[in-house]
Amino acid sequence: MQSHTVPRKLLEQFAYDDPITAAKRLWRYEKGRTPYWKASPRTAARIDGHFTDPEDIEKEAELETRLNREFEEPVNSFLFEISQSGFRSTDARRRQLTFYVTLLFNRSEARRKASTHLQKVSDHALKLFLDNESQVQTVAAKWSMDLLLSGRVKHGLVTREHVITSARAYAAEVSPEVRAQQSYVRTIEGAMSNIDDKLCAGEWNYIRTVPTDPYIISDAPVVTWERMPSGQFSYGMGFHRANVEVLLPISPLVCLHIQPDVKRTRSSLRPSVREVNAAQAAFAGRFCFSNIESAEINQIVQDNFGKAELGVRGFTVWHRNYETAMYDIMMNNGRWIEPRNRTR
Repeated sequence: MQSHTVPRKLLEQFAYDDPITAAKRLWRYEKGRTPYWKASPRTAARIDGHFTDPEDIEKEAELETRLNREFEEPVNSFLFEISQSGFRSTDARRRQLTFYVTLLFNRSEARRKASTHLQKVSDHALKLFLDNESQVQTVAAKWSMDLLLSGRVKHGLVTREHVITSARAYAAEVSPEVRAQQSYVRTIEGAMSNIDDKLCAGEWNYIRTVPTDPYIISDAPVVTWERMPSGQFSYGMGFHRANVEVLLPISPLVCLHIQPDVKRTRSSLRPSVREVNAAQAAFAGRFCFSNIESAEINQIVQDNFGKAELGVRGFTVWHRNYETAMYDIMMNNGRWIEPRNRTR
């Protein structure tokens, strides 16, 4: 099925009323191409098989239904109000928007593709395990004990060679792409179940602009950055990193700017429209959208497209601790366990 990576109602905020088609349309900006005038909010951010679970054929439809019913519809009820000057946020609305922002960050195609760099991480984890004789021997002892307790010992205890062969077979049998997709689906489910307290408790502001200088939105609309002392931006920071800022354009006239409740070593500056639009282009997987045709917007997209490619230039998982990743899998009967963050 085709799943929405950006909610239709949010895209409609950036649409214009086209007299030719008598429907809402978007100006679509793409790297290396001229702007296209009639992208439909209904199909602009739909991807086939986006939430597919290789082990659960029903999971994609389940996630799509839950995303719409539990997280999009509550926000849709007041989404259009945010662009109005009299908008008032309540605690309930902030909680709803916290889930909305978190899920929008995770559900983009750019974020899903970032999971595929686990292929290199997987090879790295396997090598760390095979090079650690203590871990290999411990797994052999654990498996031998399991066999003894089950009464299934027939041909002696498990050897280190058997463990090594099993680890290599596991890595080869469960393809990194499949595991990455499974991990991605679990990420979405986790974001549905647990509110990000640091995001919710942060400082929230709604930055406004004028119709002649609008915000754009990309197919990866939630962007994160740290503004460095030099004035440059470090893109793709996690929501809990020091000095991180989270931005989501709500309409051409309003951008949500969140400073999560994390350690801060410098004062924040008000982001400009150009800075927000450049970040949208930097995070985009394929497209940016606007309610107008603009040579300036097109130039921003062309100059910044892909600079924050997730999993490559930002939001990688190399900071996780993989020293025991394969060991934990072997000790847990082959079930994947999320690696821990490195401790300093």
